Order: sequence, then structure tokens, then C-alpha cells
Amino acid sequence: MSQKPCANPSSLRSAVLRLSLASVLGLALVAFGNTGCEDQHIGRACDVLTEAGPTQGVYNSEALECPSRICLKPVVQPGASGSIDTGPYCSASCSQDSDCEPNEKRVKDNPNDRRCITGFTCGIAFVKGRICCQKLCLCKDFLGPAGAPTPIACQGGAAATCNEQP
Repeated sequence: MSQKPCANPSSLRSAVLRLSLASVLGLALVAFGNTGCEDQHIGRACDVLTEAGPTQGVYNSEALECPSRICLKPVVQPGASGSIDTGPYCSASCSQDSDCEPNEKRVKDNPNDRRCITGFTCGIAFVKGRICCQKLCLCKDFLGPAGAPTPIACQGGAAATCNEQP
């Protein structure tokens, strides 16, 4: 009695090769699809580790609750139309307003929620310190009618002085 193999070895190799290629292609698509923008949780409530009034801007550049590690509470600019009870929030570096999406905003009818109400824009919050002249996502609650203009201290080559020691 002769014994025949269940499958032709060459067709079996071909099937394994097709399956391997399909698996590699599938993994590549999944990996490539995951290279998109990481959610920076812009607007998430965070702790700046100090108290600050409306005329004081403060930040914590080591905030563990923020993926970017940047937690800030900017100065409330004159003419700001937003809520002055907005608290510190997670921010991230940006180059344009669309970099500040997605973001976390205040839930209406929740008196304990102190997140941003009016949305976010890309701008410069500080002209001194570790994040001097760095464009960050800023809550519009803190901004006046002019929005987030580039401070004179950050125009041209002036920003190069940010990290100089006196």
C-alpha cells in the first residue's frame, strides 16, 4: 500500500508563504496606523504646585499627569472673555492651532470642573524660564481680544536669550 502525503509540499510551502506575507503586511499596517499623533490630553486638569492669581502666570514643566509634562496657568490678559475660574491645564508644543486638537474642555453644569471653556489656540505664554518663547496650546479663556500675539521678547533672534544665564 502506498502512502500519499496529505498535501502537496510545494503547495503547502506556497500557502505558508502567502500566510506569512499577509501577516507581515497586516502587522505593518497596524504599526503604521499607530504612528499618528499621540493624544496629549490638552486641557486635562493638572497641578502647577503653587497658587497664582489672575495676574500671575505659572507652569510646572515636570507634571506627571500631562503626557508632555507641561502644566500651565497663564496670566489672564486684559479683556479676556472666558471664565476666570479656569484652572491649570495640560498643554503641549504646537506650531499651529490644529496641533491643539483633540482637547479636553469643561463639562457644562459641573461646578467642580475648572477646565477650559472656549477652546485652545497655539501661542507663547512665557518669555522667561524653561519654556521661554515656546509655542504651546493655550486656553482661550485667558486671552484677550488680540488672541495670542508673539511677544516682542520672542521675535527674531531675541528668543536665543531665553536660556542665557545672567
